[in-house]
Order: sequence, then C-alpha cells, then structure tokens
Amino acid sequence: MQSLSLPVRSSGKSGLRQLEKRMDSVHSYQDWYELAREHDLLSGAELWRDAEKSNLYDCAAIRSRHDKLKKLLNAGAHQELLYALNEGVHGNMGGMGRPIMYSRAKAGTKNLIDSYVATIAQALEFIHNSPDDIISYPEKVDFFRRASHCYGRSALLLSGGAGLIYFHHGVVQELIDHDLLPNVISGASAGSIVSAILGTKTDAELKGYFTHKQYEEPKKTRLMDVFMGRVSDEDAKAARERTLDEIVPMDLTFQEAFELTGRYINVSISPAEKHQSSRLMNAITSPNVYIRSAVSASSSVPGLMPPERLFAKGFDGKPRPYLARRRWVDGSVSGDLPAKRLSRLYGVNHFIVSLINPMVVPFVEDVKTRPSKGFRHTLTEAFIKVLNETLSNSERFFDRRGEMGNRIAAQIAYTVRMLEQNYLGDINILLRKQDFKWRQTVFEFKEGEIDNLVDIGMRSTWPKLAQIKNAALISKTLDRILEDLNREGLSESKKSIHHIYS
Repeated sequence: MQSLSLPVRSSGKSGLRQLEKRMDSVHSYQDWYELAREHDLLSGAELWRDAEKSNLYDCAAIRSRHDKLKKLLNAGAHQELLYALNEGVHGNMGGMGRPIMYSRAKAGTKNLIDSYVATIAQALEFIHNSPDDIISYPEKVDFFRRASHCYGRSALLLSGGAGLIYFHHGVVQELIDHDLLPNVISGASAGSIVSAILGTKTDAELKGYFTHKQYEEPKKTRLMDVFMGRVSDEDAKAARERTLDEIVPMDLTFQEAFELTGRYINVSISPAEKHQSSRLMNAITSPNVYIRSAVSASSSVPGLMPPERLFAKGFDGKPRPYLARRRWVDGSVSGDLPAKRLSRLYGVNHFIVSLINPMVVPFVEDVKTRPSKGFRHTLTEAFIKVLNETLSNSERFFDRRGEMGNRIAAQIAYTVRMLEQNYLGDINILLRKQDFKWRQTVFEFKEGEIDNLVDIGMRSTWPKLAQIKNAALISKTLDRILEDLNREGLSESKKSIHHIYS
C-alpha cells in the first residue's frame, strides 16, 4: 500500500519549509508554480507523479484506455475512435478525479491522469473535425449531446460574505486569467454581486477587472452604522442601490445577459416568509426578471435591510412586479450554495466553491483532500447538530411570545436555515481562518487590506488550478463543440442565441 507522504531528511524538511514560505509570499501563479515544482522535487512528490501505480486510483484501467485512444488517434481511425468514445467519457474514471489525488504533490496529480484528460479532449476535437462523409453532422450532434449529458459540467458557487467579497475577486480573476471560468455560476448575497458582474461583462471587459475593482459606496455609508441602527432603512436601501449602480445595469434581464455573454448566472434569494421556499433566479427559470432586482433581494440582509420585491420586464418592455405579493431577503439564508438545483437545471455534477460566509468559515474544513474526515471534523458536525437543535427549540419558544418574540424567532429561523446547508463542493477554495477578520465583513478595511484580500483569494486558488483544469477541460471542450454544431444547424437570424442546455 503506497503511503501518502514520503519521509525526507531533516535538511530536506528545512528546505521544504523555506519553499512553503516563499510560495506564500509570491504574487504570480508562474512564480508559485515554479516553487511548487521545486517543492515536489525535494519532497519526492515528483517521483510520485511519474509513477503510475497507486492504491488511490485504478491506474491499469486508465493506462489501457489512454493507449487505446492514442492508437486510434495516430491511425486516424474516425469511426473506431467514435465507437471507443461511445463506450464512455468519464471525469472520474477509476477514481482519477478524487480530490485526494491532488493533495500529494503541490504542482498537480499523476502525469498519467493529465495525459489521459488531454487525450480525451484531443479525441473529441478529432471527431468534431471529421469529414461529414465519414461521420455525418447528425451523428456528431447525437454523439456530443449524449457525451455532454453523461459527462456533466462544472459550476462555480460563490457564497455570501459581505465585505469579504474581495476574496471572491481574487478567485474569479485567477479562473478568468487561466480560461477556467465555468459557464454556470451561482452567487448569493455578496456572491450574487460577483455573479452579476460575470454575467453582464464580456470576456474582454473582465480581463484584470477584479484585480482593481473596489466598491466606493461602503466607504461612505458604513455597514457598521447600518448594523448599529444609526442609518434608517430607507438610507440603507439607498446606499445599497448606489453600490449596485456601480456594477449592475438597471434594465438588463437574465435572458439578455445570457445572450450577451453566454454565461448562465444564477442568483439565490430567500423568502421573507417563514414557511416559503427559496428561489434560484436565472435565464431558464426567470428569463424576464431584472438581474438588478434579484441582486437587490439577495443582498437584503435580514435585520439590516427590509425585504425586497422582484421586478421583471413585461411583454411591453416596461417593468412590472414579479410574484407581486412575495418579498425576498439575503440568498445566503437558505440557498448559499444551491448545488441540487444547478444539477437539475444544467446537468452540473462538479462544483467549485469559493467560501467566505463568516457564519461558516470558522467551522469548515476541506475534508475531501484527506483520506478520512478525522475526529475533529466529526466533533464539528456534532456541535453544529446540537446547536441547530437548540436554536430550533429557541425559535419555537420565542414564536409564542408576541411581536418582539416573533421578530427574534424570525432571526433564529434564518440562522437555522444557514446551519442546515452544505458548504463544501468537489473543489473548495476556502478563506483560511488565519486570514479571516470579522471587521472586514462590514467593509472595515485598513490601508492595503483590500488588495491583500484579493491577493489571498488568488493565492488560495493556485493549488487548485491543476484539479480545476482537468475537471473543466473535457466539459469546456464539449460545450464549445456543441455551440459550434448548434450554430451550423441554425438559421442566420438565430445564430446569436447560443443556448446549449435546452
């Protein structure tokens, strides 16, 4: 049985610590990656990457499949290759997609896995470019639709976290710069703001955007003053709308944004009423709803700002209420990371999470990168379960204590909903406890701290890029080929609508 860690000499351990300190201080991925390669050489992890055998995955099955596809590619055997691909295109074949496969080495995983993923992508492109007299257009459409449906795709989930939004900035900018941003993006509260930006700006506009973007209004109207009741509800709402003026167009619907960028953005909103269900707003479920309206609702923190009503564009092009009798609050309350709904809507089966929720960050660990969850994680789960039960009992108590009791019960109910949620995905980019400062959640930053938080988000993404690349390469290839095939089959008047999930 192969060990997850190889012993090193004491001098080696000292060298590894020095490398790790340097990796924590660099400001570009290329510099970090070079140090990561050096770290792997010194620790012995580079040898682990070169060696195919491991008890962590089925190397024999992957090697056999890899060699078969390579042989058919080199022979130019179009039909045989299509037949082989029809046997299945899998992202976790033989366990190769498990997060633990990316925890042994700093710079990536087994070289065999990297080569296999690249070979599949190459084979898909080869089939796409095959002459129509060998593989017909209908055959291609049928194959790629089935392959896309079976393989699934990745989604980026951005949690709420108020002023900690700048961590999201760093994460998202790195994904953009490496062309790894998924087409499906979901955000709640602060995450909904970033999601809205991604859905309303073109690729060219996003280059370098998040590295320098800062929100000016929170510097003028302090969130702490709102929290302490020094600002009226009306003034707090006006301040939030001025913040949104900086980033989200007032009159753009979810469908119009999709046609502009080709990205499916999703905004979580929670019901103000106790027994109602949360919603996920997007171009499929609510195409005519204004993005600005949904983000306003998702940013309405209970107890700080009044619930919001949604608005949509009517058939006459004029705004009108959407679900007029309902009111909505912060999406983090009951839909911070709506994985199940995204799976149902888009066939997503792989989730990249950027987590900054201050109610959760102190308690969450990325256990998926370890062989077992561990005793500490079990204790944390037990603590949250007991806390949840205690709060539920308190909610029932206050709910019978008049108007003030009802208000307290409502706040407790919001907390219970948050504790009931799952906050981990397949790839987790977490704000570390040592980087978390409560005052930053209310936009209280000292000189240079905003840039530092963006930098932390970027550096937290670097160790995950190899895993994200392998997870995204095949699905992005399939999506791009399907868009090309769909355009070939559309009339000229419809070629601007690139809808691949219908």
